[in-house]
Amino acid sequence: MFPELLRLPIIGLPINSYGFMIMIGFLLAAYIAVRRGRPQGVDSDLLLDVGIIGLLAGMVGAKINHILQFAEEYGAKPGVPGALEIFNLGDGRLNWLGGLLLGPIPFVFWYLRTKGREKIDLWSWQNGVLLLLTLLFALLGTRALALYQYRDQYSWRFITGFQGGFVLYGGLIGGILAAATYVKMRGERIGRIGDLAAPGMMIGIAFGRIGCFLNGCCYGRITEGFLGIKFPSGSYPFREHRNDGKIGPEATESAPVLPTQLFETFAALGLFFVLSWYDRHKKRNSGDTALLAGVLYPAWRFIVEFMRDDPRGDRIIGLTYSQFVSLIVFALCGTAFYFRRRQSPPLEGTPGDKIPSAKPVPT
Repeated sequence: MFPELLRLPIIGLPINSYGFMIMIGFLLAAYIAVRRGRPQGVDSDLLLDVGIIGLLAGMVGAKINHILQFAEEYGAKPGVPGALEIFNLGDGRLNWLGGLLLGPIPFVFWYLRTKGREKIDLWSWQNGVLLLLTLLFALLGTRALALYQYRDQYSWRFITGFQGGFVLYGGLIGGILAAATYVKMRGERIGRIGDLAAPGMMIGIAFGRIGCFLNGCCYGRITEGFLGIKFPSGSYPFREHRNDGKIGPEATESAPVLPTQLFETFAALGLFFVLSWYDRHKKRNSGDTALLAGVLYPAWRFIVEFMRDDPRGDRIIGLTYSQFVSLIVFALCGTAFYFRRRQSPPLEGTPGDKIPSAKPVPT
């Protein structure tokens, strides 16, 4: 159940709160990155490409992560294949025509965005990436068209409920990997683009969590404190509390819970200002700001997980999935950040450079 925010006039298309907030967060993040990248000579089109690729890959990664982590939620009626079976290529349902339709997309996109200026040698690694993407898109096309032909024999709940059921870390991993690959293929420095994108990503997370709050997911544990918020009948916490017997059958609201979604919103906004300040005044090396984001956000996420009470799958060595991933990301980014600050020379023109004083010219 997704709260409807508004309906587009004339066509009557519903705009739901979660998707709307994701859109606002993306637009703001893209605007900030483009505005800050322009004085550095970074192509605005490149930044927009990176944002769109990261967003699309992030949505797919977040969804796949949720399907794998909560596979039981995507079961279908007895005898009807569910979400996991849709991706089972072993049933042999493929249609080659779909491969012809989707396969050329990577090469067409590359040519249109580079306008043919950036040539790729036959044996270059960029060409290898494009070939792999072509094979992947072709495979997806052959499967997608075949599934369309047999659409009545599958459960499509993972698509019909696409506005819900995302895991943030899956989205971040998928989006960052796809965006970094594209940046490298375009011959731009990943650290440079990452520094521009990192503060904006916090804006995206902040608005995404507002969407979670309006959607009722990612809620906190029950509390009797003044911060407690009750969600209405039909919401995620209401259903969970009723199923667990935490509220009676006559209740019309959930039990009061901590609004952890808003906690994350305020934390992400705070990280946006911290990263922006660091990038402008303290950064010494390209990529430092992005690595710092990979230290600060996982640290916060590890803490806020103790306050949440929504279903989050099985635990790993006593930790939630997000806490476990947070530890890994924190360790990797923290180690890289520490050694780069100690061993790498400062970037020219950034804080930390020692500019020699001008000597008088002999006359």
